[in-house]
Amino acid sequence: MYTLPVDTMVWLGTVIVIVAMVLGFIVSGAPAAGPMAAMLAREVCDKGTDRSGAAPVPVAVGAVAE
Repeated sequence: MYTLPVDTMVWLGTVIVIVAMVLGFIVSGAPAAGPMAAMLAREVCDKGTDRSGAAPVPVAVGAVAE
């Protein structure tokens, strides 16, 4: 015997998973967004400089490095 009807259990499982994912994104995403943005900006700035002495190559934000 189940506490909830089967139909309710089917959709409630999906709702619980979605709520858990959203809460996880909110809890982990907010504190991590600042450091990730700083790391991305630093990486983009570093990609434009070559340590061998060649001229710097401009890199657009969002460009894929080869």
